[in-house]
Amino acid sequence: MMLTLYEVLFLLILDEEKGNLIWFTRKSFAYPLVGLILAELALSGKLGVGEKLRLVANEAEPTGDAILDGAMDQIRNAEKMHKPAYWVSQMSEEPKKLRQSIGEQLVAKHILIQDEKRFFRPDEPTDSPPGGESMVPSKFQLKHELRALVLSDGESNLRNIAVLKMMAAGDLLCILFTQDELEAAEQIIHTQLLTAALENPLMQLVEEIGQAVSAVREDEME
Repeated sequence: MMLTLYEVLFLLILDEEKGNLIWFTRKSFAYPLVGLILAELALSGKLGVGEKLRLVANEAEPTGDAILDGAMDQIRNAEKMHKPAYWVSQMSEEPKKLRQSIGEQLVAKHILIQDEKRFFRPDEPTDSPPGGESMVPSKFQLKHELRALVLSDGESNLRNIAVLKMMAAGDLLCILFTQDELEAAEQIIHTQLLTAALENPLMQLVEEIGQAVSAVREDEME
């Protein structure tokens, strides 16, 4: 089953024992999640850049994902175009609502189970719903793939680079790396993204979104 970028991050920051987000992510998790919503739209070609780095909705065709389509509607229906930082700030204004929406979407996909406002991985692997491709990777598998990309020259792809970039922008790399690994990991991720941006214009927009996430988070946390 294909996870969206923001679903990958949600699963990484979910405390699977307590059913809530990992405690140190709760103040600022919405910023990198919104960054990945925008990055998903950018990588799919549905989001582009207009004058002065303002975001533009490229296509009217919906994605079929309620959260992605909701973000596209906000951008499309705005009275004027705005830069990524504006949208990161706007779309992260209700973090509890965002958390609940993503959690409930993963429940609908048979990836999580829900107990009131808490979300858990099932004790036993849940089969994919009818027509599903395969079971979703475990948190360990998600972490291993992202760590391998940075520490052992693992298979590189734009989606994983985008996840790493937003985690770096949201100060969440400690979920993947030890304290001793962090400095080198941050530098490698920065280099990977710059290289990808030189080769692919879509990643240039992902870089802009990542910078917006970092700037908004720093402003809001002061």
